[in-house]
Amino acid sequence: MSSIPVKYHLSDPMTEQFDWGKVFESHRRWIATVVRARLADPEAQADVLQDVALAAISQPNRPDSPDKIAPWLYRITLRKIVNHHRNTGRRRRLHESVAKNIPAQDPSTCGEPGAWLLQKETRTSIQEGLSKLDPQDRQLLLLKYTEGWSYEQLAQRLGVSIKTIEYRLLRARNALRTELMGEA
Repeated sequence: MSSIPVKYHLSDPMTEQFDWGKVFESHRRWIATVVRARLADPEAQADVLQDVALAAISQPNRPDSPDKIAPWLYRITLRKIVNHHRNTGRRRRLHESVAKNIPAQDPSTCGEPGAWLLQKETRTSIQEGLSKLDPQDRQLLLLKYTEGWSYEQLAQRLGVSIKTIEYRLLRARNALRTELMGEA
């Protein structure tokens, strides 16, 4: 393997420290090639390359001679790629385990396929309607109906009177009804 001579600009000639930003930039192209060869996703490539740059710039035990820099950067790159693969695998396994624990909603659990489809469409419509509401109205409806909070609990935790909660919930329900009826 032939070595390409690279000139490094010293940031402080008295301490013989390299300007690590410039050092990394001079090696960036081949490091990016290593990352591209091991990761297919362009976004993952960019993330790993950024992690490598950050590690190279921030590590306290850096090489002291130019001929040790490339192998050191290569080891950092490989470590960051392995960490990326591990994190991706962990995330995938977590998603799979969560998906296994969510009860399946298929036609067989709901009785008839028509009832299942109606239930799914209703849930989707409500989610879409909620997403169009004012955030304060959405928050009140979710706290009331998903958390099961009483008017008193809502008033106490939000720091307003019960009458205010009653009015806001009435307004939020009317706004959701309007969204669901298609009159918005």
